[in-house]
Amino acid sequence: MATGITHPTTPPATADTLKNWIMVVLTLVFISLYGAALIGWLKPLADEKMVMRLEPIIFVIIGYYFGRLPGQQNEKTLKQEISRQTQRADASQSVKEQALQSNEALEEKIKNVKATLAAETAVFATTSGSHSLRNATLREEELRPMVSAALRILNS
Repeated sequence: MATGITHPTTPPATADTLKNWIMVVLTLVFISLYGAALIGWLKPLADEKMVMRLEPIIFVIIGYYFGRLPGQQNEKTLKQEISRQTQRADASQSVKEQALQSNEALEEKIKNVKATLAAETAVFATTSGSHSLRNATLREEELRPMVSAALRILNS
């Protein structure tokens, strides 16, 4: 039974890892540029207006990285949990259906045994007259095929 967890070397996991590393690198690059511009190490960005234009971009990238990526990880974990629960429910449903089929088969066997025993009992009820030992022995011999038929039905 599959658990829904992918191996780390599978393509989706590799793509997610690559995307996460790219976001880390981009975040570090923009933070480094922003810090260098504030300190004055970058001459073209020493202008305060240029730094102010970069500031929202850096905050958006940082916000995305710290906000959306953990949300995606949480979403992925929840989807895996849903998949596991669905598989568990399917397995339970399968076991339930097998139990119902087994129960129906047993009920059918019992119904057939009851029909066999009822038919033979009706025959004996009409033929019984006296309570002699001879009649009891005859009834016992006549009941043996009926009981063996009932046992064959139950054993099948």
